[in-house]
Amino acid sequence: MMRGGTPLSRIDFSRALSGPGQGAAFPPLPPGGGIPPTSYDRLLRSLIGHATMGFSIPSYLEAKAMGYDAWLEWQLDYENIDDSAVDQALGNYPTLTMTNPDLYTQYEFDPNAVIFELQEALLLRAIYSRKQLYERMVEFWNDHFNINQLDFFCMWFKTRDDFRVARKHALGNFPAMLKTSPKSAAMIWYLDNWINIVGQTQENYGRELLELHTLGVTGPYTETDVKEVARCFTGWTFTGVFDNAPPGVFTYKDALHDQGQKVVLGNVIPAGGGQSDAETVLDILAMHPSTANHISTKMAKFLLGYNPPADLIQRLVSIYLSTGGEIKPMVREILSKATLAHTPVLEKRKFKRPFQYLTSIMRATQASSNNLLELTTQLQAMGQVPFFWGPPNGYPDTAEQWSHNLQPRWAFASDFFSYDLLYNKPDLQTLKDLMAMAPPGLSTAAQIDFVMTGGDTDDAYVAEVQAFIDSQSSNPNVVLREAFTLIAQGPSFQYYA
Repeated sequence: MMRGGTPLSRIDFSRALSGPGQGAAFPPLPPGGGIPPTSYDRLLRSLIGHATMGFSIPSYLEAKAMGYDAWLEWQLDYENIDDSAVDQALGNYPTLTMTNPDLYTQYEFDPNAVIFELQEALLLRAIYSRKQLYERMVEFWNDHFNINQLDFFCMWFKTRDDFRVARKHALGNFPAMLKTSPKSAAMIWYLDNWINIVGQTQENYGRELLELHTLGVTGPYTETDVKEVARCFTGWTFTGVFDNAPPGVFTYKDALHDQGQKVVLGNVIPAGGGQSDAETVLDILAMHPSTANHISTKMAKFLLGYNPPADLIQRLVSIYLSTGGEIKPMVREILSKATLAHTPVLEKRKFKRPFQYLTSIMRATQASSNNLLELTTQLQAMGQVPFFWGPPNGYPDTAEQWSHNLQPRWAFASDFFSYDLLYNKPDLQTLKDLMAMAPPGLSTAAQIDFVMTGGDTDDAYVAEVQAFIDSQSSNPNVVLREAFTLIAQGPSFQYYA
C-alpha cells in the first residue's frame, strides 16, 4: 500500500452526534451534609488537582475519608480499584479489543469508526473512571511515545498501541514499556522504521528513540550513534509491508537486517546479532543515567510543576536506577505529602491543557453525557484532539502553548452551562446538591467555587461573581448557570495547584 496521511478535514466529526457509549454518568452523590470548615485541606485539594483529571467534591470526600497517604496508595494500586461501571460502558466499543489485522480488515473503508471509539473511550475513562491517577499517567505516556493517529495505518493501529504500550505499563516498568513501543505497528509506521532496511537506513525512529524516548535532547549521543541505532533496528517491521499477510503484526525480517558490527554509545554490538541488536540497544538505553534523568524530569514537570526542585529530580533518578525503572515509586515520591507540602504554590501551579480543562468541568459538575464524542468537537476548537498531534514530541505541556488560546475554552464553558450542547449538559439539581455540600456560611458564588475548584478561586473574583448574582433579577436558575460559567471561565479555574 502507498503511504499516505489523512488531513483533519477527512475525519467526519458528524459522527459525534450519534454512536455507542451514550448515557455515561457518575454514580449518585454521597449522602448530604455540609463539609465543615475544618475540612478545607489545601494539601489534599492539591493532591487531587495533580493526581486526577479534575477536582470534584466526591473525590475530595473520598480522599478526606481515607486520608492523604491511603488515598494516594489506593490510586497507585489501580488494578484493585473497582471500576466496573466504566468497564461495562467500554463494552460498547468493540474496536478496543480487536487485533490490528482485524481492525484494518473490518474497517479499511471506515477508519473513522476506529478513531472515534478510541477517542470516546479516552474521554469516558478520563471523566468517569475511579482510576484517576492511572489515567493521568496513560495521558503522560501517550504523549511521551506520541503517535499521530491521522498518519494512515496509525488510524487503525493506534488503538492497539494505546492498549499495549501506555495502558499496560502506565504505572509499571519503563524499560518494559520501552521494549514494547518499537514493536508497535503504529510506531513502526509513524516513525518510518518499516522502510529502515540494510543499505537504506531510515533514521527517524533511531533519532526519536534517543532524543525523545530515552536520553533526552542533550544526550549524550552523536550523529554516529543515531546512524548506528538505525542500523540495529533494520528489519523491524510489521506484516503487510513486505508480504501479503494481514497488516499490523510485528515481524522481524532477517534478510533486511544489517548484520555488521555496530557501536552505540561506546558499546560494541558484535556482527551477526540479528534481532538482538536492537534489543541490546534498548537495554543500554533503558538504564542509562541520562534516561533516568530525562524521564524523572519530564514526569516531575507533568505531575508537579514546570520547574521541579533539583533535589526531587535527584531522588527520582535514584529511585529509577535502584528499582530498574519502576514507575510507581517515582509517582509516589512526586505526589507525596512531603513533596507537595514543601513545594511553593506558585511552583506547583500548572495551566490546564484543553483536555484537562474540559474534563475538569465535566468532573466538577458530575455531568452525564449522552454522547462523549460531542466533546471531541470542542477539543478540536481548543486545539487538543486526542491522538492528533503531528510531531513526535507529543502535545506540549507548557503554559505558553495554551494560555493564548482562551476564547475556545470560554466558549465551551458558556455553551455547556447554557445548555447549547446537544448531548452534554449539567443537571441543575445536581449542581444545587453539590453546592449544598460546601462548608456552611458561604455566599452563593463561594459555594459554586467550592464545587468547581474546592475553594481555590481568588477571593476578589468570587466577590465579583457574587456581585453579578446579586444584580440579576431574571430566572434564578439561569443566573445560577451563568454564575457557574463565570467561575469556569475565570483565571483560577484555568490552573490547578
